[in-house]
This record gives sequence, C-alpha cells and structure tokens, in this order.
Amino acid sequence: MLTTEQKLLCALAHLGVFVGIPIIAPIIALLVSNDNFVKMQAKEALGFQIMLIAAGIISGILVIVLIGIPLLLVIGIVTVVFPIIAIVKVIDGVDYSYPISGSIIRKM
Repeated sequence: MLTTEQKLLCALAHLGVFVGIPIIAPIIALLVSNDNFVKMQAKEALGFQIMLIAAGIISGILVIVLIGIPLLLVIGIVTVVFPIIAIVKVIDGVDYSYPISGSIIRKM
C-alpha cells in the first residue's frame, strides 16, 4: 500500500505538464524520494515529457510543409490524456507505464 507522500510525489511528477514545469517536476520527485516506486514513476514521467518535447519540435518543423498540423493535434491530446490516466492509476496504487515511452524507460 502506498503512503500519501508516495502518491503525492508520483502525482507531482506526472502533473508537471499541467503546472508549467514539465521536466523539473519529475527531477524534483527523483531527488526528494528514496522509494523505488516513486523513482520509477518519476523516470516514466520524465521520459514521457522529454518524448513529447522532441515530438513537438519535430511536428513544429513539419508544420512548414503542412504535415505537422495533425501531429501537433495528436501530441496535444496525448499530452492531456496520458498524464491524467497516470495520475489516476498512481493514486489507486497501480504501477503505471506510458504506452510508447514506458518500455524504453523501464529498460534503462
């Protein structure tokens, strides 16, 4: 069973996208906690947020040739939906892994 502090730190790591500190929030959770569950969730959130930034840059470049506009829409939806799912799962005590970046991050 997760403690309130663990749930709060995990939620903070995943909420970084919404509060304007997307990469800093998971790093703070990584540095503050000694718990393996919290560290794994913070790594997942950090990897996901770095992936979103890279995808946004690539889509931004592709907007010049009008291919990137649909990609930006998909990235926007993914940026909102997946962190909300992660927060709900972590608060329920489930070890959540993002669909695309999760398997890569867990191997590191």
